[in-house]
Amino acid sequence: MSTVAEILTTLMVRAGLSDNELADRTGIPQPTISRIKNGNSRDPRDSTLRPLAEYFRLSVSQLRGDVPLPTDRVLVAANDQVVEVDEETLRLALALQSLSSSERSALQALVVSLSQPKTYGTEVVKKAG
Repeated sequence: MSTVAEILTTLMVRAGLSDNELADRTGIPQPTISRIKNGNSRDPRDSTLRPLAEYFRLSVSQLRGDVPLPTDRVLVAANDQVVEVDEETLRLALALQSLSSSERSALQALVVSLSQPKTYGTEVVKKAG
């Protein structure tokens, strides 16, 4: 089951909204939105969530994760194009985004090394033929 923080983050990414933009559009203070997204407000009041749910055309139960969102696929803007991804991919992308630049570089080097062809020793094995 998803948390309010995960769902709100997903919805904001899907809509391309910053905390400040969502605050302007809903009347919910930006610090409150940030606390919800960061998980610092684990059980926000329905009166706080209602304007957010209305903005995204959801019920408060959907925003809380008690009722599934209308779709499990989201549209994400990436590299000047819009792509459709599943929520797990979006969660992974958001987790990667939170890494420091040195952590991202180390992870990128690991991925590159794993994708290289493997060689074992210097001996070349020829097929009989």
